[in-house]
Amino acid sequence: MKQSSKRATRLAIATALVVGLAACGSTTSSVSSGKGAPITLAVNPWTGSAVNANIAKVVLESKLGTTVTLTDLDENATWVGMDKGDIDAVLEQWPSGHGPDMKTYIDEKKTVVNLGVLGPQAKIGWYVNGAALAADPKVATWEGFEDASTAAKFATPETGSQGRFLMGDPSYVTFDEQIITNLKLPLKYTVAGSEAALITAIKQAETDKKPILLQFWQPHWLQSKVKLTEVKLPAVTPACLASADAKDGKYACDYAPDPIFKAASVKLEKKNAKALAFLKKITLTTEQQNEVAAMIDGDGMKADAAAKKWVDANAKIVDGWLAK
Repeated sequence: MKQSSKRATRLAIATALVVGLAACGSTTSSVSSGKGAPITLAVNPWTGSAVNANIAKVVLESKLGTTVTLTDLDENATWVGMDKGDIDAVLEQWPSGHGPDMKTYIDEKKTVVNLGVLGPQAKIGWYVNGAALAADPKVATWEGFEDASTAAKFATPETGSQGRFLMGDPSYVTFDEQIITNLKLPLKYTVAGSEAALITAIKQAETDKKPILLQFWQPHWLQSKVKLTEVKLPAVTPACLASADAKDGKYACDYAPDPIFKAASVKLEKKNAKALAFLKKITLTTEQQNEVAAMIDGDGMKADAAAKKWVDANAKIVDGWLAK
């Protein structure tokens, strides 16, 4: 996703951040073990991650007497944090782009454990809106963007004659810039800055009836509100998957489907076995996650309030997570 130099820089920053958390004497690092010991969950910069973490926090604190700290981190920092034990768990890991991390921390160092699938089957991809298809149906596939005149329909003042390709948060693991380069498409890769900015851009394009091309994903609550069509990219190949792991910049195909999984520091079992057992059992369907995400992004609720509202309304589901 990221250029290698950017990834290295962010990884260094991530490491420094986690070390800083430990140096500041975080609550979790000061408690070595014991029943109900406080734990720290990572929240990555997209709403689904906040949904999962806040629901877990509500249940852990109200039902299991475990104090939970939520820490905002990017994907790379989360792996480093779990490796060190400063981050106890994350409830939404997307395998795309993290093959090396999984191999390093789960398979080789064994400092991180896979807690099983969360539930939603995810898929990152390129998407266009209805206005884009109305302007030129060829953009339903990547070949349509080979035509410079077609790509130019997505141009903005910042992209000149090239079409704009819009991505969300700069910390996301993404292969889009490589795909554009390796397929030789007349597109300019741009970054919105956050998931919220990406959503705003989609809504504005709908209001203005202007075409938009962007990276987006399923599951996402906005998919039920705005008609977005996934662009057909070249099929995923073993060579692309190997390129992702090697970080060689040669990625030139679609994203593979992502079975979202949960992960935890191996140290969590000694620290708080009951919390670990709960995190293994918690699952959410796509519809359940989207329901809470829509409260946050659509209705403007705070993530903690939306999570509590959902937990209070779904006692039977929560009881199932807590059952022995």
